[in-house]
Amino acid sequence: MNGLENLKSKLANGEKTYGSTLLFVNYAGLAAIYKNSGADFLIIDMEHASFYPEAVGDLCYAMRKEDLPTIARVQDCEYHCISKCLDMGCDGVLIPRTETMEQVETAIRSLRMPPIGKKGVGGRNLLRAGEKIGEFNNNRMLFIQIESVQGVDLLDEMLTKYGDQIEGILVGPSDFGVSMGIGLTMNEEMENHLRRLISICKKHSKSCGIMMGSDADIEKWHGEGMNIFWCGAEITMLSKEIRRTKQFIDKL
Repeated sequence: MNGLENLKSKLANGEKTYGSTLLFVNYAGLAAIYKNSGADFLIIDMEHASFYPEAVGDLCYAMRKEDLPTIARVQDCEYHCISKCLDMGCDGVLIPRTETMEQVETAIRSLRMPPIGKKGVGGRNLLRAGEKIGEFNNNRMLFIQIESVQGVDLLDEMLTKYGDQIEGILVGPSDFGVSMGIGLTMNEEMENHLRRLISICKKHSKSCGIMMGSDADIEKWHGEGMNIFWCGAEITMLSKEIRRTKQFIDKL
């Protein structure tokens, strides 16, 4: 079983999956570092970070060499954003700010080739090694990012109609809090909305997770029933280790 098959199996079975985010560091050697650390996937952030398509292609080439699946968080739910990342070699996409059925439908059309969608054939890394065109649709993953109460309200309908096309649900906590008017924080009302999201995902046997910035976050949301551990980014993990080493030296 390769890395993509293993990830898809874990998600389908509700098992724990672990991954992180690439925001700024365009270094192919990160593929081996994350793979050897036991990561199941990496999210390449095209929404907020500084990556451009050529860099994504280089990173995806390295990730495939290490058999580590990559997911692009795209800028927006539009064909050219989604299709280009797949052409560059991403194994799936994460659609930010999802709160309408139209967004889900656009994502599916842009991600899947005919007869399901309208994805065109092309790109330097479109196919995995040994992959046939007929296998493409089944080998690419769609993740929906929920970042508002409206998204939670519509989630049951999304999964009822398109659950077979969606690999997992991820929460963007910062934008969720901002959309509720509470800023970059979380209160009991927001937590209750996220518990409702978890309940909907369980109803549809769908894996879910949230951006987790600390061990406390990981422990909390694991306890609430989430199984996708989307933890930090390369730059934050580097910062934490630099800080930890300095604190250790100060104690000597």
